[in-house]
Amino acid sequence: MDSGEKHEQIGNPHREDGSELDNTTRDDETSGLLTRPLFALAVVLICFVMLQLLTLFFSFLLGFSYALVPAFIIGGILPVFVIARLMTRSPRSFLRLLPVRPLPLVFCIGASFSFIILQYNVAGLIEKLFPMPSWIEDFLIEITRVRNLSEFVRVASGVVLAAAVAEELLFRGLLQNSLEKKYGRWWGILLTSLLFALLHDPWRFVPILFVAGLFGYLVSRGNSIYYGMVAHAITNATSVAGGNLFGIQAGRQIYLPLSFVVLMIALFGISIAGFFRSTERDATVNVPPPVLGKSPAQLGNNSQGFGSE
Repeated sequence: MDSGEKHEQIGNPHREDGSELDNTTRDDETSGLLTRPLFALAVVLICFVMLQLLTLFFSFLLGFSYALVPAFIIGGILPVFVIARLMTRSPRSFLRLLPVRPLPLVFCIGASFSFIILQYNVAGLIEKLFPMPSWIEDFLIEITRVRNLSEFVRVASGVVLAAAVAEELLFRGLLQNSLEKKYGRWWGILLTSLLFALLHDPWRFVPILFVAGLFGYLVSRGNSIYYGMVAHAITNATSVAGGNLFGIQAGRQIYLPLSFVVLMIALFGISIAGFFRSTERDATVNVPPPVLGKSPAQLGNNSQGFGSE
């Protein structure tokens, strides 16, 4: 066995015939800029500003109801793919556009749904302490209101799907990946979640921070950005459905009964534990590039902060 084969077995202990090697986040041809968090941060901030400007532009052309989809595609999805294509030979690997498996996906759905439901009570308490300006709350309610089929299509395509895909590519695909390679899994998740919450809604910073942390963990542990996209879409869809079913109005908070809260806590605990156990194989192949190529002794000393749970 030559040294190259030894390094491959260290980076992917479950690999037997080479079929799983492409499922790592390793990319030997990645540009140095993509491993620099400041560059990734600059891209995210520029794209975020572009999203706001494009939304205004398409609102004048198409009306706000139909502005979100083209804005997210042009301002979020395309820039990430272009940058990844220009700076790496494997955009799919770098962005973690890797397959998901059925069982972890089921647990991902359960964890996402129960977690966002639990956020209603937390968000209600925070609203009392730090009330959102009524005009902003009215605006958010209006863009998620569904009164007919046309509005359902608009909300489903823009608020639920396009937002989930674009924001996961930007935050978890580009920024978190860069931060993880530099600082390790947990710092990557935390710093990305902090920025995500700050840019989204300062009045609901804490609930969004925890939700973003869940997205980051699912992506990193499962080694696939599709887990984050699914969780993000479920979170947005649940929030939209709750607002329309319960007739949420500005200044009105929803508090769930204790029995339902306990049920959701149990569902979340079972789901997150199931996701953890069912993605053990995925987590072991998700070794950052600096670790690959080191000796077994170095690997044992330096890989604990990323691979261990």
